[in-house]
Amino acid sequence: MSLLPQYRKDLKSQSDDHEESVPLWSAADQDEPAPAYPPRQGESSGGENIRHNVTYTFIPRWPIKGTQEDALGVLGETKEETAAIVQRGLPSLAAFPIHRIEFLSPLPIELNSVGRPQQDRWGKILDEAWPTFKHNPPKALRVQIADLPGDAERRQARETRQFRLVLVAIFSPLLLFLIFIGFGISGAFDN
Repeated sequence: MSLLPQYRKDLKSQSDDHEESVPLWSAADQDEPAPAYPPRQGESSGGENIRHNVTYTFIPRWPIKGTQEDALGVLGETKEETAAIVQRGLPSLAAFPIHRIEFLSPLPIELNSVGRPQQDRWGKILDEAWPTFKHNPPKALRVQIADLPGDAERRQARETRQFRLVLVAIFSPLLLFLIFIGFGISGAFDN
């Protein structure tokens, strides 16, 4: 029976063996630690850089002038980061400081007494809610500019004035028509 071949060390190349046994790089040269199984505390399996797409809708309210704009972008980790993303996507918002940009999220749809859905409702997003969007992001956000002191009252007064003008414009011709008919009927009885 023959023996298996064995490795025989050559005495001449003893210095070469020492060089071969040294690794080409040391552990201190590595920038990031090797992955471990199971994952270490605080690590996840590559989910750290997941960015969620969100549709941003800007609807200007008086006294802000402009038209409705929509943009698809990613959701930032904080309100400030998201505001910077929105300012890049919607150039009309670039003129406003980040602290005046507000975000609203759609509220759950409620049915009225007839069973029809009510008008879409939106709620302001508080600063404490931003970290929860990492795991449960909204599909759409409404963007608006925060009111300065007195803007809400002036906007309400303006809407009331417009409503009154519409009523006058509708009922004035109707009232004149009824007066004309009334004089016509009374004139017919006089004959």
